[in-house]
Amino acid sequence: MIWKIALYLSGIGIGVYLIFLSCGLQRQPHRWFDISFLQGIGLIAWGLGSLLVLAFAWIGHGLGVPFCSGTYLAGIVSLLFLLLTHRPLRAKTQIKGAQLLMDWQMSTRQHTGIVQVILLVITASLLALPEMPFYAKVGLAIAVGYTSVRTYLNNRDNQHLMSETLSSVSSLESRLTQQLAHTEWMNNQLSLVEELKQNYEELLIASNKISVSDVHYDSIHRITTELVDVWFHQIKTLAYIGISWESEHGDVYFHMERGRRDDRGAAHFVEERIVVSEQWDTAKTPRYVRLLAQTVCNEYDMETKELEQSFFQLLLVTVRGLILRCLHEHQSSELKELELEMGLARRIQSMLIPKEEWRVDGLRARTVFVPVTYVGGDYIDFVPIDERYTCFIVADVSGHGLPASIWATGIRIAVRAVLQNNASPDDILQRLNQLLYTDLAKTRSYITMLVAVYDSVQHKILLARAGHPQPLYLSATKKAVLRCNGGVGLGLLADSTYQLEEVPLKEEGILLLYTDGLLDTGRKDVLRSSHGLLEELAVLLDEHEPGSEETIERVESYLWAMMRQGQQTDDISVLILQFQSGSSAGHRGKETPVLLGVPELKRP
Repeated sequence: MIWKIALYLSGIGIGVYLIFLSCGLQRQPHRWFDISFLQGIGLIAWGLGSLLVLAFAWIGHGLGVPFCSGTYLAGIVSLLFLLLTHRPLRAKTQIKGAQLLMDWQMSTRQHTGIVQVILLVITASLLALPEMPFYAKVGLAIAVGYTSVRTYLNNRDNQHLMSETLSSVSSLESRLTQQLAHTEWMNNQLSLVEELKQNYEELLIASNKISVSDVHYDSIHRITTELVDVWFHQIKTLAYIGISWESEHGDVYFHMERGRRDDRGAAHFVEERIVVSEQWDTAKTPRYVRLLAQTVCNEYDMETKELEQSFFQLLLVTVRGLILRCLHEHQSSELKELELEMGLARRIQSMLIPKEEWRVDGLRARTVFVPVTYVGGDYIDFVPIDERYTCFIVADVSGHGLPASIWATGIRIAVRAVLQNNASPDDILQRLNQLLYTDLAKTRSYITMLVAVYDSVQHKILLARAGHPQPLYLSATKKAVLRCNGGVGLGLLADSTYQLEEVPLKEEGILLLYTDGLLDTGRKDVLRSSHGLLEELAVLLDEHEPGSEETIERVESYLWAMMRQGQQTDDISVLILQFQSGSSAGHRGKETPVLLGVPELKRP
C-alpha cells in the first residue's frame, strides 16, 4: 500500500514539475497550446484520483472515478491539441512570426526527453502493479498512445527542420560563393583599371615630351614613329598598330606600322580616322590620319576595349596636333618671309615714287603717296621730256596690293618708253593703251590715268584723261573742277581714243591731280566729292595768297591731316602743281630745271 501511495505522490509531483516547466518555456499568450502543461494536469489528476480511491474506499471511490475520468479526458484533449499544434507547423514556418514559433519548439524539444522518460517510468510502475483497475488500463493506453504520437510528430518535425536547415545552408553557401566570385571579379576590374590608368599617365607623359620637342616638316615622320613606338610598347594587349596619312581620295602619303597583323584567332580590331585640315590635302599636311590596331582579347579583356579605343583616339589627336604644329610653324615662317619681301617691295616702290619737290620755270610740283597695304596700285610720276616739256602722270590700277603694284611698276616702264616718241597727252594715252591692252585683258584689269604735260615756253598745261577723276583748279579768280573730256580706262577697249585739253596758266594758282582714294577718306556717314574737296581747299587758300611760297606746303599738310582723320580704304596718290602767272614765268623762262630736296613727311 505504501509504495502505491509513493507512486501516486511521485506522479502528482512530476505533474507539478511539468506545469512549472511549461510556465518557464511558454511564450505564447494561450497556454492550451503547451503540451507539457496538459501532461502535467493529466498526471496530477491521475495521482489525486488514485489516492482518493485508496484512502476513501467507501467515499473516495465515488470521487476517484470521475477524477480519473478527468485524467483520461485530459489525455484525449492533450492529444487533440497536439495534433492541432503540429498540423499548421509547416505553413507557420513561412510567415513573419515563424522564427518565434521555431524558437519555442526548439526550447520545448530540449525537455521532450525528460517528459518521455517520466511517462515511461510511470507506465513501467503501473505495469508492475498486481491489480490494475480497468480505468487505469485505459488511461495507461491513452498515455502510451499519446507518447507514441508525440514521438512520431517530433521526429517528423525534426526531419523537416533538418531539411529546411540544410536547404538554407546550401542557399547561403551558394550566395556566398557567388559573392566571392563577384568580389574577385571586382578586384580584377579594379586592378585592370589601375593598370590602364598607369598606362594612360605614362602615355600622356611620353606624348607631352615628344610634343614639346621641335617639330618641323623634316622631322615629323621621325617623331610620329617614336610616338607610335611608345604606344606599341606601353599597351600590353596591342599586337599590331598602323598609322597612315591619307588624301581625300585614299592616296597614302605616309605609312608606318608595328607588330604583325593576324586575322586568325580571337582579336579585336580598332579602326579610327580623324580630319587634319579641310583646307589642305598635301603630303606634308594630309586630309586624314587613319589608325588601324589589333589587340589580343579574351572574355576578360573584352571589358576594356572601350578604354583602349579612347587611347587610340588620343594617339590620333596627338599626331594631328604635331602635323598642325608643323603647318602653323611653316606658315609663320612663310609669313615672316613674306613680310620681309613685302617690306622690300614697299621700299622699292617708295624709291620709284618722286619724293623731292620738282621745280621748273613757273611751276613747282610735289607728290603725296599712301598705299593702303604694303604696296599700292597707284602710280604717280613726273618725267622731263626735253627742256620745254615736262610730263606729269597720275594713274590708278584696279585692285589693291601686290598684283596692282606689279602693274604700277609696268606702267612706269611703259611710260618712259612711250615718251621717247610722244609728247602730246592724248597720244601718250593712246599708245599706252595699245601696249598694255592685251596683258590687261588677260588679267581682267584696267587702269585709269590722267596725263598732264607742262609747256614752259607758252606757260600752259595740256591734259588728257582716261577714266580718271577730273583735276581741281584753284586760283584767285577761279575755283573749279576742270571738265576734261576723256575716254575709257586703259585695257577696256583696244582702239580707244582720247581728247586733248589745254589749260592756260594766266594767274597764280594750284592744280590738283589725284586718285579716287582721296575722295574715299573721311567718316563712314560722310561721302566726300570732288566739289566738296574743292570747297575745303578754297577756304584754305583764301586765307593766303595762292602764289606765296607757303601755299604748296599748306595744301600738302592739309591733305596729310585729312588722311589721318579719315579711314583709308584705297591707295591715295596726289600730285600738287603750283604755278605762277604768265609774266612771272616768262621772266624765268631760261632757267634750268633743278631738284630741290625736301624732308620726307611721315605717313599716317
